[in-house]
Amino acid sequence: MKKKMEMNEEYLNRGMDLKRLVLYLQKKIWLVIMLAVLGACCGGIIYQMMRSMKMPVEYQAESKLYISFGHDESGEVYQYYNGYTWNDLLDTDPILDLVMMQLPGYEREQVIAATTAEILSDIRLLTVTVKGENEKFVREIRTAVESGLREFASNSKELDQIEVIRSGAPERIYWDDRTVAACVTGAVILGVIAFLVVSFNYVFDESVYVQEDIEKKYGVKALGLLTHNQKGLQPYARELKANIRYLLEERKAFAIIDMANHADTRGLELERLLSSQETDVFGGGQAEDDFSWNIGKREDSNQKKSEYDVMAFNENILSEEECRKIREIGGVILLLPFGTDTGRKTARILSLLRNQDCKVLGMVIAQADEEFLNRYYA
Repeated sequence: MKKKMEMNEEYLNRGMDLKRLVLYLQKKIWLVIMLAVLGACCGGIIYQMMRSMKMPVEYQAESKLYISFGHDESGEVYQYYNGYTWNDLLDTDPILDLVMMQLPGYEREQVIAATTAEILSDIRLLTVTVKGENEKFVREIRTAVESGLREFASNSKELDQIEVIRSGAPERIYWDDRTVAACVTGAVILGVIAFLVVSFNYVFDESVYVQEDIEKKYGVKALGLLTHNQKGLQPYARELKANIRYLLEERKAFAIIDMANHADTRGLELERLLSSQETDVFGGGQAEDDFSWNIGKREDSNQKKSEYDVMAFNENILSEEECRKIREIGGVILLLPFGTDTGRKTARILSLLRNQDCKVLGMVIAQADEEFLNRYYA
């Protein structure tokens, strides 16, 4: 028991097998891609809905005014007006009073909030911007500001005149269209979440994929692998055959428990594997297809009687009688399904077998994916 506890602790504290992780993720990458595409669609749709529902209705008009500066007593031109000065000047009484005279019914605070003035490059070129919730409001304030600035210039010694060189019509303001950025953001967010979920699932996945998983998790012999469509007796079946024959020595009978509850089929596969001759599996006059696992597709009359007797049990029918038979036959081999989490069921069966003094000879990974194994062991 102490040894098993130490083994389980070592299994829980095991390092990450990067190659196993990459192969595992290859099977799940379609899910990450699909969720990333879904995230892109959701991001674009949500952005367009927010853009249409949240974007305020706002209009803007720009006026370009040309300033002619006056001269001081020495004949020098007044040139100290800049963007900061003009923005403040618009809010002062000398100009604002002139503007408000043409805007009956408006509040001064409305006009102040709606207008901005700035010098962009040339100090003689003033840009006035008016913003508001409707076209009429913007147009009336723009016209009043232009008129008020012209009148202010005519009464100022620092200015000769202010001429309107362009009076822009009110135009609707729209947000920049960032649908592509929203789609990319949605794809990245949902793709990353999907990847993290898959990785998190991998960390807590107790499925067996390779023999090392059995040895680390259960501390019993990993006898080998039964693959999906074994043909020509590939190395995995050859190794499994050698391990079971060595384990049995002269005995020709043993028991198996299939954790996926396909014991009859797995039993026939093992009988056929153990009874096969080298000439059957290395091309000695027989077609390679003759050693495939198509057990259920062949007539019983065509099946050669095996010299091995496999007593097959499903884990869901295991009881006192089956345990007695396992003790009598000398031991049992557990078959764990490839890539399926049967950790809790297997722990329960192992506990039963220990309590019944049934010897566990080892474990085999059944229905293994040849493509996964070939890439892992390459």
